[in-house]
This record gives sequence, C-alpha cells and structure tokens, in this order.
Amino acid sequence: MTPLSSRERFSAGALALLFHVVLFMALVFSVSWRQMPALPAQAELWTSLPAPKAPPRPVPPVKAEPKPEPAPEPPKADIALQPKKKPEPPKPKPEPEKPKPEAKPEPKKVEPDKKQLEREAQRKALEKALAEQADSELAQEAAQLNQMRQQQAAATSRNKLIDDYRAKIVQKVRGYLRLPPNIAGNPEAVFRVDLLPNGEVVGTPVLVKSSGHAVYDREVERAIIKASPLPLPPDREAAAAFRNGLTLKFRPKEG
Repeated sequence: MTPLSSRERFSAGALALLFHVVLFMALVFSVSWRQMPALPAQAELWTSLPAPKAPPRPVPPVKAEPKPEPAPEPPKADIALQPKKKPEPPKPKPEPEKPKPEAKPEPKKVEPDKKQLEREAQRKALEKALAEQADSELAQEAAQLNQMRQQQAAATSRNKLIDDYRAKIVQKVRGYLRLPPNIAGNPEAVFRVDLLPNGEVVGTPVLVKSSGHAVYDREVERAIIKASPLPLPPDREAAAAFRNGLTLKFRPKEG
C-alpha cells in the first residue's frame, strides 16, 4: 500500500472527528430531547490530531482482610432463670412531730401592795434623814474645827499683842526708874498692878516677889506710879488681861 499523504491523513482525521461529534450529539439528543431544545451542531476543524493520552497506571488491588467468624451462640435454656430481686432498703422512719411550744400565759399585772409601798417610802425617808443628819454633823464639826482654829489664831495673836504691850509698859516704867548704887548681882522684883480701862494704876502696886534689895523694890514701885497711865492694847480682850492683875517683872541689868 502507498502511504497516505499528510493532507489525506488530515482529511481522514477530520472525518473521524466529525463522525464522533455527530454520534455524541445524537446520544445527547436522544436522552434529553424532551427537556432541552435542540441546539445547532458545531464542528471544529483541527489541523492535527491531539497527542494520545498516556494510559492510566493500573491500581494495585486492595486485599480485603478476612472478617472474623462470629462465635456460636450458646444453646438457650428451656426455662429462663428469673433474676433475683434485690432487697429494698428499709424506709426511713418518719420523724416524730415536734410538740408545738405552748403559749406562755401573759404575766398578770400585780398591783403594788400599799403596805410595802409605805415601808419603802419610810425606808427612803429614814435614809434621807440619816444622810442629812450626817451632813449636818459633818458641817457642825467642820464649823467647830474652823472656829477652834480661829480662836487659836486669835489667842496667839492676842498673846503676842499682850507680850508686845507688856514690853512697852516695862519700857515706860524703866524710863522713870532710878537704880540705887552698889546693887550686887541682878535681882528680880515682881509687882502686880490693877489698871483702869484707860491704863491708870489703881491704888498702890503690890510687891509679889522682892529682889532682896529694899531700896531697889521702892524705886520700882515709885516708877510704876510715875508711869501711869500705862499703855494698853486696843483689843478689849487683850486689855482685860492687863486690867485684872497685870504682873510686871524688873531686873536692874535688863534691856
């Protein structure tokens, strides 16, 4: 056979392709001719045939693993054994009802006893009287103590005043005293003098104690009379101590 030229091969390929297209269109039309409208057939002219596709590689068959055979079922017994019933747990005993608290009766209003109220009032009055009495006694004691302190202070002040005026009287009498010569030692002559409220000497001074020197005793007596009236303190109580027997002491070498 003479080999086909390239043109002849192209014409043969085109005819083969066209045949396949027509056959495909006939199959499609025969299947869906009721649903889809007929479309015009189109054909493509190829200048060369496409390269043949490589055949797909064969997939190795997958070995199926053998399934295990089911175990034979044990023969069923003629009479099925009924399972034993579990004993039911004991039911809890119902709790006894708690007794309802009894309502406490309201305390009755007790009227106060009149005698008891009187005794309570008497007790309070007695306590008040005792407290007032104690306060009064304390006040009296405090007043007496204060009075005693005032009297002591007054007596101290009066004694000091008496001593001051006695010194003044002695000093005035010494201003009229003439000492006799040749007197041995320092003898003491004591006289008691009565005075009037204005300080004047009443009568003659009384010699209570002699100095042992008659001339000195007479000089002291004369000086007391010459010094009258004697100075007296302004305080009446202090002046009374001078009027009711004033005691005066004289020594030649004093002062």
